[in-house]
Amino acid sequence: MAGLCDRGMQKRVSYMFIKVVDFYMMNLIKLINKCINSIEMKKLVIVFVFLMLLPSSLADWFYNSQNIIASVDISSFAEVVSTSSNGYIESATVNMTFFPKQTDTQELLKFSTEPNAELKDKTLKFTWKNPEGKLNFRLKADVKTTNKIVGVKEKISFPIEKLPADIIIYTKPSETIDSNDEDIIRIASELVKGEDDLYAAVFKIADWTKSNVEYNLSTLTAEVSQKASWVLQNKQGVCDELTSLFIALLRSIGVPARFVSGIAYTNSELFPEKWGPHGWAEVYFPEYGWIPFDVTYGEYGWIDPTHLKFKESIDSDEPSTYYQWLGRNADLKTGNLDIRVKLTDKIGYYSVPLNLDVNTLKKSVGFGSYNLVEATIENAADFYYATELQLGRPKELKIIDNELKNILLLPREKKKVFWILQVDNNLESKYSYTFPLVVSTTNNITASASFISSNRENEVSLEEVEKRARMLEEEKEKKYSANVLFECKAGKDEFYAYEDVKIYCNAKNIGNIFLEDAEVCLENKCNKIDLGISQEKNLMFGVNKSIIGQREITATLRNSIISKSSYISFKVNDNPKVEIEYLLHPINVTFEKNFNVSFTISKKSFSIPKNVEVILSQNGVQEKWSINTLNKNRDFVVSFEGNQLRSGKNNYELNINYFDSQNQKYNANKKFSIGLINAGPYERLILFLNNFEGLSYETIALMLLGGTIAFLFVVILLFRRGKKY
Repeated sequence: MAGLCDRGMQKRVSYMFIKVVDFYMMNLIKLINKCINSIEMKKLVIVFVFLMLLPSSLADWFYNSQNIIASVDISSFAEVVSTSSNGYIESATVNMTFFPKQTDTQELLKFSTEPNAELKDKTLKFTWKNPEGKLNFRLKADVKTTNKIVGVKEKISFPIEKLPADIIIYTKPSETIDSNDEDIIRIASELVKGEDDLYAAVFKIADWTKSNVEYNLSTLTAEVSQKASWVLQNKQGVCDELTSLFIALLRSIGVPARFVSGIAYTNSELFPEKWGPHGWAEVYFPEYGWIPFDVTYGEYGWIDPTHLKFKESIDSDEPSTYYQWLGRNADLKTGNLDIRVKLTDKIGYYSVPLNLDVNTLKKSVGFGSYNLVEATIENAADFYYATELQLGRPKELKIIDNELKNILLLPREKKKVFWILQVDNNLESKYSYTFPLVVSTTNNITASASFISSNRENEVSLEEVEKRARMLEEEKEKKYSANVLFECKAGKDEFYAYEDVKIYCNAKNIGNIFLEDAEVCLENKCNKIDLGISQEKNLMFGVNKSIIGQREITATLRNSIISKSSYISFKVNDNPKVEIEYLLHPINVTFEKNFNVSFTISKKSFSIPKNVEVILSQNGVQEKWSINTLNKNRDFVVSFEGNQLRSGKNNYELNINYFDSQNQKYNANKKFSIGLINAGPYERLILFLNNFEGLSYETIALMLLGGTIAFLFVVILLFRRGKKY
């Protein structure tokens, strides 16, 4: 569906206006400072709240109107074209499915068709008997939408265990929404890994889709919508393609979702016509029904009242109009739908159930310094609510992270969101700058703050700001936290997987309130403690040791009036593992042949094998090599001479002995053989003598003495037998 699919970053006029405020602010600072003759550094506080609110109030009607009334005019034509002199059409039918419907949030105040059309199964059927020439058809409607949220008030378990029979079809793949694609399945599964809340799972997939797929009008050149798998691979698309991918990701994890097409409003400069075709999704929540999610506009769990719903379908590429005719030697030439929408009225004001506040960590910082912007957003409603937060700031402030943050709030939940800013280091030293900041939600709820920067202020480092950000989120709401000391440490810095990983925590109450039912948690384990005044307690936790590598975990101490965190760093090593790989050797060699045996000692573990001993044994003779620490794979090439072997089969054994830091011993070994072939009598004698290599002189002397005695015994025996004859 080609249409107005982009509201994007341009949908908030107030954000664009910040640039104008910033321009005038900086020039005003310079002008005033030129006019004031003072030896002190001049300060200028910019009062811009009125300027910021003015464009916002003019622009946010499409979010915050209670009702919207719009007139819809859809027209097109079909033309009878004879292919011969006796061609004719007996009957022609235009079946239109793309038109406004009556829903819970959408009322049809007026509805008419020309000529009269039959409405059946959500389809308008225009029919002509013996038509000739051009067949015009038209639909007019006045549509009233209501700004209404289907409030999910309780957690719905995920994955979904049971669905109504008529809903299951919306979990299956379709032509364009190919949810059976392996990459789609893998990414969706990874996104919701460990999630047990359906609303949170859907939100994560919506947020990922909007953040990772670029809105790109170039895909409109395709005759049909691209498949979801194509959108995933290319990371671009228009509204229906983004929505197709979103639906495919949901269906791949068993969440029912359907495609919705209709009309929506945009203030994007990409489109000269502000009303036009648009596509979004509806997701099925058990016990609540279908809930809208528009990933293009960033509206999750709700849509603004300019969304006029025309059609819902299993696939995004289903036709909006199809034609039938009965005749001979004639064809029916069809035209495109001409859709015109006009806003006729906006009624009332819809109050979004959000409270927003903004503060900065430091009220003043030096040039080049960092500061922390803290937004506190509260969901005042008793149902889930999702929104996007954007930080507007002057160009002299650089955001270290993303300026957009999507937030899901549980019923009555309050969350803190942080941005880290860096002040430009090249500002004019004779001025003191007051920087205005505005945080805004998707539907233009705003809150503002400011801070001062000059070359006389103290420098604030990034490390300091990041540390404070972590602590503030946990502690700021509960002021008594300042009266509690809480520290956790690992038993040692490094563990092996066969060891028990122990974390030791100490909590001390230095305030004047008895702390009751304080919960100390680490990973998924929690213990409740009471802490009297001036009392302290020690706790010990075991840690999941299946996760290998450098670990950083957080322990928390919480009750109704305190919230403390402690960050623990340690390493979990797997058992060291060494393998013998790429062993190459000849099967057979000859007496005069020199040959090599090569192999690789490969490190196959995260942990480092220590005190590695490589032993190559051959016919009772050993060669050894030692490696203190095996940080990387090591290659070996050992040379041999054929005249050092025994005739026939020669057995070799390669043994690798190694240890971990706890002096636990491990072994890897391989056996192989090499044959000596084609040895003559002389070579066999040499090979026989080779058998004596490695024997001591005493052993050789005894063997010679024994051989001499045996020889003499045989000679004497033969001499006596000869004498008898």
